Amino acid sequence: MGTKGTLVLRHALERPGEVREEQLPFFDLQELLDLCASRAQGAALIQVRVTGEASGRQQTLVLDFGRFGRAE
Repeated sequence: MGTKGTLVLRHALERPGEVREEQLPFFDLQELLDLCASRAQGAALIQVRVTGEASGRQQTLVLDFGRFGRAE
């Protein structure tokens, strides 16, 4: 089994405390990078859930990030 997962983006709405959430699946690391480059700019919170096999068992790694931007 290869790497796959979900990119979760939470965008702040105009009313305080309200957010719009997107859950975007990816099936390899290139897709994750492409999603981040095209969709994640300006998101209030980014969460990446990566699922893969380790030690013969399916494992999920969850990474939480704050604001997202590009290194220029």
